[in-house]
Amino acid sequence: MIKFVAAIVLTFALIPSVSAHRYFFGLTEISTNKNTDAIEIVHQYTLHDVQQALKKRLGKAFRLEQEDAEKQIRNWVNEEFQLTDSQGEAVKPSWVGFEADYQKIWIYQEVPKRDNLCRWTLSNTLLMNNFSAQVNTINVVDDYGNRSLILTIENTSDTIKCQQDIKE
Repeated sequence: MIKFVAAIVLTFALIPSVSAHRYFFGLTEISTNKNTDAIEIVHQYTLHDVQQALKKRLGKAFRLEQEDAEKQIRNWVNEEFQLTDSQGEAVKPSWVGFEADYQKIWIYQEVPKRDNLCRWTLSNTLLMNNFSAQVNTINVVDDYGNRSLILTIENTSDTIKCQQDIKE
């Protein structure tokens, strides 16, 4: 009986340390809308992490319910996520909006019709200034296939390769 009680106490003693372990992961999907040929960008992050980043940025608590929440999110994303086309020209995505539940936030952007994403460069430092272990994965889905870019604090930008780039 004493061993059973000791095992239960030990189990509950370990729960806080196990639950405190956090992964810092963001996912962005860049895809071409077949109906409009627009490039759609969807960022997905942990809501609490985004709120913490905006609190640090603004110097005060940040809540989705506040009047300027969308403006603050838009400004933050525009500064931390950049695209450059294959000609070296900056591409500024249009803001579409965001939605959130109690755990996640989805942020939507769009770029009008473009030929393709081949050799575009992107930089995504969302949350990296707050969490050094942040990993931002970008999935690209278009006529050239599906591919992923993995960005970290050591490598905040990369170039989208297409099939012809891989063969060269």
